[in-house]
Amino acid sequence: MYLAAGLGIGNAVFGGESDGGRGLNLPQFDGVGDAEEFYGRMVNEFPCHPVFLRNYAQVLQSKGDLLGAEDYYYRATLADPEDSEILAQYAKIVWELYHDKERALTYYERAAQAAANDSHVLAAYARFLWELEDENVTDGVQNNHLQGILDEKEVMTSEKEKSVGIPAIMFDIANFTATGTNGNGENIEENYKQMIEEDPSNPLILKSYAQFLYKVNQDLGGAKEYYSRAILADPMDSEALVMYAKLVWQLHHDHDKASSYFERAVQASPTDR
Repeated sequence: MYLAAGLGIGNAVFGGESDGGRGLNLPQFDGVGDAEEFYGRMVNEFPCHPVFLRNYAQVLQSKGDLLGAEDYYYRATLADPEDSEILAQYAKIVWELYHDKERALTYYERAAQAAANDSHVLAAYARFLWELEDENVTDGVQNNHLQGILDEKEVMTSEKEKSVGIPAIMFDIANFTATGTNGNGENIEENYKQMIEEDPSNPLILKSYAQFLYKVNQDLGGAKEYYSRAILADPMDSEALVMYAKLVWQLHHDHDKASSYFERAVQASPTDR
């Protein structure tokens, strides 16, 4: 949660324990003033050191100096272009300061590519995409990278759904329509309800019905309920976890809860992603 909620300003800067794995022994600080003096001196002595640049940016950010923080985050991205945390921090502050979608998206994508299994980075990226959706500035392309994390599991899930006889529904996501053997959405819904009544703890059926409610009926509250039930039945289903996280954000804007479920989704997805 540290990255999506502010990327560890308190711990990394004042706690003396975060050095990005570079073996630094950073000091403890009693307050912002001590940290600012120390890191200001360090960036003067070591102007290309990414940890000092990042931590000084975090100090400035904690003081409310967002323009100064942006400058030092940017310098940190130049010093270490592959540090996913720094890239995500810079993307976040660019979005907060300028609402520059293209620049923020570029740096979030670089962060995600640099650390494809870092749930904190991906949770921050997910929150950014959800904010774009809320502001109606998304063009649909931004979701490709996050969706790719789940592609393999979705293929596996589709095969499992066939094996347990879940109705063969083809979703037209763009137009929010559904077609089945009877061509009638209401009958398909009745089929789902009957299957759930007969097997109320089957995670595949619960998730498939949640997808139907979300994509076809546009019933977000109902979809959230059935994704929740699917997660209780299978806590490692990354697709259900990420959709539940998205619905928590859409319905309640509960950042902490949404991020925690997205992190669980990333941790549950294949390790080679």
